[in-house]
Amino acid sequence: MSNSSAVAQQIARDLVRSAVTDVVIAPGSRSAPLVYALAPLAEAGLIRTHVRIDERDAGFLALGLARGRRARGEDRAVAIVTTSGSAVANLHPSVLEASYGHLPLLALTADRPARLRGTGANQTIDGQAHVLSDVRGRFDLPASEAPTAVEAAMSEAVSAALGQSEATGAEAAGPVQLNVQFDAPLVPTPVELEAWTDEIRGWAAAPAGADTTAPAGSSGGASAVAHGPGLDNERAQREVRLTVTDGTVIVAGDAGGHPAETLRELAAGHHLPVLAEPSNPLARSIGGAAPPVPAHARVLGERAELTDAIRTVIVHGKPTLTRPVAALLADAAVHVRRLPDDVDARDLIVTDETSDETLSGPDWVRAWVSAGEAAVAAARAERAAASETASARGESIDVLTSPAMVFEAIAREITESLAAQDHTLFVASSNSVRYLSDATDVRARIHASRGLAGIDGLVSTATGLSLGLEEPVVLLIGDIAMLHDAGGLLTPSAEETGDLTIVVLNDDGGAIFAGLEHSQSHLAGYLNRYFTVPHGRGFAELAAAYGWEHTRVRSAEEFAAAFGTVGERRRGAGAGGRRIIEVAPAR
Repeated sequence: MSNSSAVAQQIARDLVRSAVTDVVIAPGSRSAPLVYALAPLAEAGLIRTHVRIDERDAGFLALGLARGRRARGEDRAVAIVTTSGSAVANLHPSVLEASYGHLPLLALTADRPARLRGTGANQTIDGQAHVLSDVRGRFDLPASEAPTAVEAAMSEAVSAALGQSEATGAEAAGPVQLNVQFDAPLVPTPVELEAWTDEIRGWAAAPAGADTTAPAGSSGGASAVAHGPGLDNERAQREVRLTVTDGTVIVAGDAGGHPAETLRELAAGHHLPVLAEPSNPLARSIGGAAPPVPAHARVLGERAELTDAIRTVIVHGKPTLTRPVAALLADAAVHVRRLPDDVDARDLIVTDETSDETLSGPDWVRAWVSAGEAAVAAARAERAAASETASARGESIDVLTSPAMVFEAIAREITESLAAQDHTLFVASSNSVRYLSDATDVRARIHASRGLAGIDGLVSTATGLSLGLEEPVVLLIGDIAMLHDAGGLLTPSAEETGDLTIVVLNDDGGAIFAGLEHSQSHLAGYLNRYFTVPHGRGFAELAAAYGWEHTRVRSAEEFAAAFGTVGERRRGAGAGGRRIIEVAPAR
């Protein structure tokens, strides 16, 4: 057997052994040995393969798959296969999001043999194993590597991706690059392929509980029994100790799909206000528990008597959405206790040192929730007053300002209606997620890419989330983010599409910049061309080109009719699938 086929098959064995169930493949010749090793596994039902033409979209699809699996309670690495050269570099945006969003990706990057480095060989990056930054670990394997060495590298790579590796110093899940130097021949012979498929059939036919993945002569069936000091160390690592003082609040950011029921119980039991960003599970209103503080950033910025009373902040996930929260976490007078993302897998040991009833207990929570509700009501009143003032002008209405106010009102109403439904909602960055922050009734299970909070790859990520969860997903996205990932609308003919409804808030450009410092009067001449960048495009033709159903709506009422209720969509024949609802009021 060729060295390339042997190494690829060993990698495939180790993926199955490591419980990797999803592999995303971008076509290429140098990576062919991996395709011929993985495709028979998919045919046998041992893994799922997903093919995407574009490596960039493949990376983001894998990102969504990893998040979906984790949200289902299956924290598994997702593998991505690419050919050599610039194909590897196209993974970089998704790898960066995985790194800062703590999602386990395993990039299997095909390379040419080391002897071709520095020679100007075609499609060869001299340091391809170092192209992807911010990885938890990197490995560079020759195709001549012994099976035991490949097995060791794969075990370490998957452990590092899951944040379980001491050797790499990985403390949290994230991406890992395993670069493989494949040499010719890149395809198996008929005899080699038949032998490989026979081996796989043997695994699939083995009784439940049998060791189906260990190659002959390996020790794959052996297991270690934890005891003694090692078990004590493991137990100590699971323990998380924290102290609740007067003036304690919980600040919750995106946690990569991890649950947070332990913190929900902590908040209820110790009467702690919850300042949760939309994509943290604590943002959901559940049962009789005290609701999270609505518009908490506005409360932090405007209610000094509450903000100044904070003494301890318990942080879950990565809060990045608002400046007032960032200022709170940077306050040297406040004790910040950061908890691991997988807090539900830890043993939480809490010491309560509260004594002041005004800074603890039910009154402390009520003060924050009431302030948040008042802030939301005030913001709505401000917007209504501004709209009424503009309408009263009649012919003198500013043609730029008035449509923007109308659109924002419609977008907020639609966003709040989506938040109030029992479904899975993936929300883009920029204005979409900020509108959600003001929602007072959140029943949706909300996800977002908040590792670096970019707007790239979101269609592909949401598709991957649907495939990982194996359920319908609604993507709430702005027009600029939608244009960034137009390629994510393309699913090759033989591939699973997922069940995705895309709601596009099309306000013709990056409206978020108009609400930042760039809208000051002395800078107004630069705003449109260099920041908001109007494009004048709708999405009907794009939807038709990629085979998506498309509906354009101009009001919240039209949207409600087009979208339907969750129950109606689940009962409807052919519900879900691939549809785009474009919210674009007439201008």
